[in-house]
Amino acid sequence: IEDLSQHIHTGYTLSKAMSLHPGVFPSTVIMLVKVGENGGFLDRQLRRAGEMISRTNGFVAKIKSAITGPLITALFCGLILFAIVKLVFPKFLAMYESMGIEFPAISQFVFMIVNFLNHPITLGVVVGGIIGSIIYRRQLQQATFSFLLYFPATRPILGKVLCATTCETLATLHNDGVPLHRVLTLMSENGPFPLHLKKLKESKKILVSTGSLHESLLGVDYFPSFFHAMVAIGEETGALDELLKSSQKLLEQEIEVLVDRVANALEPAVTVLMGVSMAVLFIGMFLPIYGILNKLGGL
Repeated sequence: IEDLSQHIHTGYTLSKAMSLHPGVFPSTVIMLVKVGENGGFLDRQLRRAGEMISRTNGFVAKIKSAITGPLITALFCGLILFAIVKLVFPKFLAMYESMGIEFPAISQFVFMIVNFLNHPITLGVVVGGIIGSIIYRRQLQQATFSFLLYFPATRPILGKVLCATTCETLATLHNDGVPLHRVLTLMSENGPFPLHLKKLKESKKILVSTGSLHESLLGVDYFPSFFHAMVAIGEETGALDELLKSSQKLLEQEIEVLVDRVANALEPAVTVLMGVSMAVLFIGMFLPIYGILNKLGGL
């Protein structure tokens, strides 16, 4: 707040001062403030920004609550496996090495994993990866976004999230009298993901040349097909803002359903995966003991 005040007193606009803190003020809020400054109705846009943030936070909270359980399960199971591999299994490996016996294939595979995880180079790689992810966090986020946007399993969800945000911004600003090409310009200038911004810039160019929002957004191939149909109908009937708002509500409902399905499938999948991992590790590590006991019993 102090920084905003200092910049505004030196001649900065509120939107420009906010843009210096992207971690605090979302790009959609900066867009609304910029439109309010240009149109002379900043107070109304600030209220809308507050409503948008409140609605978005509630939606994000639902998603987080749906995936928190599976993530906690995976975290604790991973910590347990890590502790066993680091503290328990090396003692068995030292004992087996002194015996000089032949081990089954599954045991050799487990020994290789344990030796790899306990090697000093592995620790250095992990630490280096953590430091690198902190330093290059922005680039990592962008690369992850690009991968998830074109990965078949996550593409529908991420595409619908981006489409819902686009619907809300288009409907809000166009309803305030902002031309559609100006809305797309603002959206393409404010956002954290260059890949999506590039698509919006291309859409703006097509909109300027054709005058059709429907044709301009066809190039954004990760938007749902029904959204393109709704935009076409909205332009033909003159009810574009209403259909954009309806599309936004429908998309948010579909996203909630998808997230619930993923969360419901993720928890048992994580449990099964961790159970199988533990079974393989323990069978591979303790199977030689049964072989040694059988030989002793035969003697």
